[in-house]
Amino acid sequence: MADDGRRAETALAALKELFEKPEEWLDEYQQRRRRLEALMDEHQRKRAELEAAQKNEFDKLLSAFSEEMKEPSEALSHVAPIWADDVEAIPRRRAAYSDRMAALLAKLSLLSYIAFEDPARKPLLEAAVAHGGLKLVDAIVVDDTEAIVVEAKDFLVVAFRGTTSKADRKTNFRIGVARAPVENHPQKVRVHAGFYSAYQLVEDRVQAAIKSVPGKSVYLTGHSLGGAVALVASAALGGRDDLGGRIAAVYTFGSPRVGGRDFPAIVKAPHYRVVNSGDVVPLVPPSWLNGYVHTGEPYLLKGKRLKPIRKRPTGSVIILAIRSLFLWPFSRRLLQTRVHDISLYAARLDRIARVRGRWS
Repeated sequence: MADDGRRAETALAALKELFEKPEEWLDEYQQRRRRLEALMDEHQRKRAELEAAQKNEFDKLLSAFSEEMKEPSEALSHVAPIWADDVEAIPRRRAAYSDRMAALLAKLSLLSYIAFEDPARKPLLEAAVAHGGLKLVDAIVVDDTEAIVVEAKDFLVVAFRGTTSKADRKTNFRIGVARAPVENHPQKVRVHAGFYSAYQLVEDRVQAAIKSVPGKSVYLTGHSLGGAVALVASAALGGRDDLGGRIAAVYTFGSPRVGGRDFPAIVKAPHYRVVNSGDVVPLVPPSWLNGYVHTGEPYLLKGKRLKPIRKRPTGSVIILAIRSLFLWPFSRRLLQTRVHDISLYAARLDRIARVRGRWS
């Protein structure tokens, strides 16, 4: 320690002596500064080399990824569910039930399940929509409610995504009935609290997307939970002076019940409720629970039958009540059954439309 002290005193004395000789002092300063700057330059050079090497490797990796994705991307586009012929074949002068419109909306409901909230996956949605000659107006994500807004030549489609997450399942099983205010309706209406709150999350975005494309008729659609939210949307939008007249129809696929006995009165647009034979999700929530009822015209799809049947899945109110009673505790598992899968709905409806319609 003593040697260190003497060294410090000697260095300080030498430094004081240097300060008394300005030329030598400045020369020493310049030398030390240049040595430090040279070291900094060397560090910068090495870092630049490393960054350049990394960028080169990164660019190579991106290029390799791009090449690797070309073949599967092209392969995917070849089997995209929507074709331009699908859209061109849609009837232009009526909003009555159409096999072709049902098939198209089922396919758009299927596409709404693409996880477009991930920027890397959104191009998959855009490409599939463009393949049918359609335009993606908006892809809406607010918390756990998602919807896509798609523009065709003569109409808009708003397709709500169905159940994909635990939060969505919580929405499904919030079985309380809310009393919701509806524009131009004197009283609040009984509606499923979970479905109503899910629509409220995206209401402003949906309205803004529709208003951004003025004048065109609007079709609302969705599968499972998405169908329920679409039905709530049809009631909410249908009561508005600015948008109500534009709602052409709502098509739902495997949708559960949405509201109480006063709810159907505010669904002013035609509602076409498509149900796969064997899909028991439309039986929940049970009719005996808080007075839930279905709205609209039921269309039953049975196996390979090439025509939808205009009837409820079962005609007996007693059998319905019994099924609801026993199935309600197992409803979470029902969402995973094959007959409830939107791809099966889309496939069956597409086959029916191509046989009965004028698609080639």
